Amino acid sequence: MTVVFEQYVRKPFNVEAVEVTVDNIAELAEFIGTLRTKETDGTPYIAVDRRLVPSVYRVFPGYWVTRMGDNVRCYARKIFMAQFVESTEEIDAWVKYINESEGHTAPMEEVTD
Repeated sequence: MTVVFEQYVRKPFNVEAVEVTVDNIAELAEFIGTLRTKETDGTPYIAVDRRLVPSVYRVFPGYWVTRMGDNVRCYARKIFMAQFVESTEEIDAWVKYINESEGHTAPMEEVTD
């Protein structure tokens, strides 16, 4: 018997996201941990509460915080940019279609004369 792997596409999902800045870091710290300052250079960072965000220890300006319902996650800028794109109406339509349909073909673009 030969094992045959088939190709699949992971279903996309929408998140709300905000980039961490020096201006908003204190406000974001209230949601995910405690605001601290590096002793070496005074850079502000969030010491993350691992019960709230289990995969990250510290969040610095330039990181991104995402929210989907009650789930909050934090990403370094490079990882965030590799995994997320800003949503548009067209992308939202595809996300909705993919998540609501099973076994259907993709919607056809409207043909105009």
